[in-house]
Amino acid sequence: MEIVQIKMDKERNLKFGMNAVVKLEKDLGMSIAEMQNEMSMENLMKITFYGLEWEDKKLTFDDIGDLMDAAIEHYETFAAVIELVMEAFTATFGKKAVPSKK
Repeated sequence: MEIVQIKMDKERNLKFGMNAVVKLEKDLGMSIAEMQNEMSMENLMKITFYGLEWEDKKLTFDDIGDLMDAAIEHYETFAAVIELVMEAFTATFGKKAVPSKK
């Protein structure tokens, strides 16, 4: 499993283990394959939540918007933040993640 570091309120680590993937599918009511066609801001926040939850069990879904805002301030664009989240997510399914240099 790959871990991707992301700077938010502090440096955090995104990782998608089996528990995270199963919880995400259950929460979204769809499989990972179906998710590609249903990407929304809410779904992106849920992906981020489940990727961070393993490291911070006190984290709530409501925290994610603020954490993503902090990441956008650091990386300067929303696209850069999405790229890091999706890098960690796709690494779970076999595509090797490259450590971020940001």
